[in-house]
Amino acid sequence: MDPQATILLAEDDPTIAALMHDALTDEGYRVLVAVSPTVGCTILMAFRVGLILTDDFRGDDPWAPLAPLVTQAGSTPVILCSAANPALYANYVDHGFAGLLPEPFDLDALVLLVAEKLPSRSVHRNVQNTLHHRQQVP
Repeated sequence: MDPQATILLAEDDPTIAALMHDALTDEGYRVLVAVSPTVGCTILMAFRVGLILTDDFRGDDPWAPLAPLVTQAGSTPVILCSAANPALYANYVDHGFAGLLPEPFDLDALVLLVAEKLPSRSVHRNVQNTLHHRQQVP
């Protein structure tokens, strides 16, 4: 499969991971799920991906858990998905992220953001025509 059509999803909540996985696979993307940034780094050693979506896995330092993943991503865009106060991540670009998706988010917003970040994807369907009402991610 075209690496541009492959997404790494780092999410430790199985319910959220399943919702995001299903929404993106419905759009024709291949989604590889990691339960932590460390597992995400392992996946990146084995697979080429076109985009990374990651939970914030925050601790005392909100950036520390994600630094190895962002570093290993290289030029691959990384989108931070977080339920934290958006002000906490206002400087996400300074930490190597290509975007911020505040939670809770509508799955349609997720699909549109992914389509925006992977515009050259040849197997991508016309998202505007395929969107249907999906539940909101908690």
